[in-house]
Amino acid sequence: MPRVALIGMRGHGRVHLGDLLDRDRDGRLVLCGVADVREPVGPEADLVAGRVFDTDAARLLNRVRPDIAVIAAPSHVHAALAEQAMLHGAHILVEKPPVTSLAEHDRLLDVAERTRRHCQVGFQAFGSTVVQEVLRRSRSGEFGELRRVSVVGCWSRGVDYYARSDWAGRRMVGGVVVADGALTNPFAHGVALALRLAAPESTGPVRVHTEPYHAYPIDSDDTMSARIEPAGGAPITAAVTLCAEREFEPYVRVFGTAGQATVWYTQDRARIGISGRTAELTGHRVALIDDLIANLSEDPAGDVLCSPLRDTRSSTAVLAAIVAGPTAKPIPLPHLRITPTARTIPGIEDTVVAAGERGVLFSDLDLPWAAKECS
Repeated sequence: MPRVALIGMRGHGRVHLGDLLDRDRDGRLVLCGVADVREPVGPEADLVAGRVFDTDAARLLNRVRPDIAVIAAPSHVHAALAEQAMLHGAHILVEKPPVTSLAEHDRLLDVAERTRRHCQVGFQAFGSTVVQEVLRRSRSGEFGELRRVSVVGCWSRGVDYYARSDWAGRRMVGGVVVADGALTNPFAHGVALALRLAAPESTGPVRVHTEPYHAYPIDSDDTMSARIEPAGGAPITAAVTLCAEREFEPYVRVFGTAGQATVWYTQDRARIGISGRTAELTGHRVALIDDLIANLSEDPAGDVLCSPLRDTRSSTAVLAAIVAGPTAKPIPLPHLRITPTARTIPGIEDTVVAAGERGVLFSDLDLPWAAKECS
């Protein structure tokens, strides 16, 4: 059984901790160690009782020498932790976004190649049988020539979401890129899927035009539209918000000359329409930790993992372009609904759907709060 260490046990790390404990009890792995910057107390301490715990991740890796390191720390420390873990001999499952710059991405790829370690990125939808089927149909030409792809997301995050840490809603912290924006964090899964559909073989440059906004008093964005043009691929339009009054599941839609497909990637569900006929697909997903374990003995240079680091470079390119792009503009208070627990944008649900359906940006929709000077 592989020995696994978890780095980061809070936030989304708590989900990883539960999954690893379940697999430990089932005899599929051994959770040998946990690291976090804060000591666990109360129920948290009970969860990790009997495991090696350390507040220093590098020290933990040196103490337990795991076969696999699951990294669920903040994104701006992913690169350093993943490099340390691979140099200690561990294969990697790193949460998305894997890194916050192309330089970090390329360095991590080099470390993985030199150490011959697998590096899986936590875009969970790539383990979905439905996503894999839509990708297969797209690559086989069932949708015809791809005209464009859209990403639409409409979630609500309250005041507590932006109080969860000192990096929440921030572009930079102490000169270090954090990139905690709507499109670079919660909806990054949709961007990654859209890129794989629009330009499956591309690792080249990506042109990105962004229109970022914020309803909350943050320095990143909570609402954004963007046009993404991957080299050698179809254009992508993204329209997302974390300030919805009515949430719905995010989706990626493919527009081809012969048909369309809509993928609700959080639900492992899709609708495919070709030549006037519509089919509904449902499925299940393989957990990325299980996929990694199943392929530990395979050549890391082979195309075996569901979500390998080398296939996510264009996602990192989009993140880097967003960070280098214009800063988010505040949405004027008269266009917001503000309560003690949340800020919402009335009508934003119809706005993001219209942008995705038409393949346009917010500034093309004649919105009272959308400015055309974003670039």
